[in-house]
Amino acid sequence: MTLAIIQARMGSTRLPNKVLMEVGGVSLLEYEIRRVRLAKTIDKIVVATTTDPGDDRIVQLCASTGVDCTRGSVNDVLDRYWQCAQQYPNADVIVRITGDCPLIDPEIIDHVIDARLAANADYASNVEVGHETFPDGMDIEVFTRAALETAAREATLPSDREHVTPYIRNQEQFSKTFVAAETDHSNVRLTVDTPADFEVVRFVIEYAAPTDGYMTFVRLLEAHPEILSKNSHIARNEGYVKSLSEDPGKT
Repeated sequence: MTLAIIQARMGSTRLPNKVLMEVGGVSLLEYEIRRVRLAKTIDKIVVATTTDPGDDRIVQLCASTGVDCTRGSVNDVLDRYWQCAQQYPNADVIVRITGDCPLIDPEIIDHVIDARLAANADYASNVEVGHETFPDGMDIEVFTRAALETAAREATLPSDREHVTPYIRNQEQFSKTFVAAETDHSNVRLTVDTPADFEVVRFVIEYAAPTDGYMTFVRLLEAHPEILSKNSHIARNEGYVKSLSEDPGKT
């Protein structure tokens, strides 16, 4: 079984409560869930939130939309994923999706899942660090249950625990494959971490169809450079870079 785990919480530092911000009366998290449901290769979707009382609203949203929800550690997101996966013992493949990607493309989800299967790899993604080609906000990671279990047991660095997959990506014991876009659009930012990001995503949601693919979003923004430029100054993976700098031994 292929299990998609969407990590989501209310306590974002740069944009608190972002996952429940609404466009046209629909929260970003619900919009994202609707798009993930369009993927053909996913058997089950679950939202993994935290035990923080502030995340009760996420649990309520999941209940109202018919999506499973589990709760775990606030900061140890790797453990949150592993505890979630253990509630679905038949899930041998895990898809990691973050709750700040409301425009996630279901065709890309299917592509990465298929790529992992074709390569018989422990891990597959479309976000090879330093060689990204898809827009930020189209990030998909797929890994085996066994790889997740090993990482949950062996990873010790805070950055590995907070960001789920660095341990798998960095250890040679895991086989890996990566999916690149036909054209590099890594300069386009379709994730939501800041108020400027929300303005861009709101524009896309308002002017594109709910089932459109990411290239429609790219073309829409390229036709409106005044919108595209609103968040173009924001560096990719700022949160991960910050976590790396805080690992023991880093200055």
